[in-house]
Amino acid sequence: MYQDSLAHEQFGKSRLPMFVVKGRITSNIPLHHHNFAELSLVVEGSGTEIINGKPHPFQKGSVSFLLPHHIHEVQLNSPTAIKYNCMFDLHLLFLSPSDRDLANALLKTGLQYPSHYDLDEDQATHMLRLFESMKQEYENDRFAKESALRSMLMEAFIILLRTPHPAQHSASALVETRNNMEDILHYLHIHYQEEITLSVLAKQFNRNASYISRMFKQLVGRTFTEYLHMLRVGRAASLLATTSMSITDIAIDVGFDHTRTFTRAFKEAKGTTPKQFRAIRQRQQPIE
Repeated sequence: MYQDSLAHEQFGKSRLPMFVVKGRITSNIPLHHHNFAELSLVVEGSGTEIINGKPHPFQKGSVSFLLPHHIHEVQLNSPTAIKYNCMFDLHLLFLSPSDRDLANALLKTGLQYPSHYDLDEDQATHMLRLFESMKQEYENDRFAKESALRSMLMEAFIILLRTPHPAQHSASALVETRNNMEDILHYLHIHYQEEITLSVLAKQFNRNASYISRMFKQLVGRTFTEYLHMLRVGRAASLLATTSMSITDIAIDVGFDHTRTFTRAFKEAKGTTPKQFRAIRQRQQPIE
């Protein structure tokens, strides 16, 4: 199951490619992944979240962070659970050079850093206030709204990465392979709008192109081209929903050489053409 945050009816309340919601879970959620990164906080209920095949019991105060290529499912122990969710495009982490170390650490989630945190009472209280403030900021239109949202998001991540956590144990060869892939994914998330191929990646990382292709399929679950198109289409969808740029300009901006290729990739990912997607978004929330 593929869930795309851009389908959420509240997308568009910020010029940033992100949304913040408080939702109630009333049944188990089957295996899925998202186009955006996801940071969540449990405020009520209990159960188990299985992230990349590893189960993590959750309760009030539990926090999860998933990168776009991570898969997860939720199994409830209580009748319902209530969670805050913040979903966003990873490029938000790299807007400021001063945040580069933090952003690079977050890209190692699931390897050097855990995907799941159980906060103590003080940390949970602080995190809850941050999520409440983010949601309030997201739903209003105050001065420097986007700056405030990003600032609070980064503060939440600082809390997590300063939390003591057990070392992630894996075979050294597998860790090295996954670290290589994380570096490649990081590079793609920064440069996906440029002309980029497996050969470019092979030269950049001093690896064989066939090796990178094979690692993509094994560790990410999709081909290099599929992942690259996912990044470009995700960015294009944000631009279609929040700007009045022409479809041709958007196609070029996100890295496609031809509008026809862009339209085909977009329809494969979204089930609709860019023009139809924009029309739907404009009916939901007109572009100013």
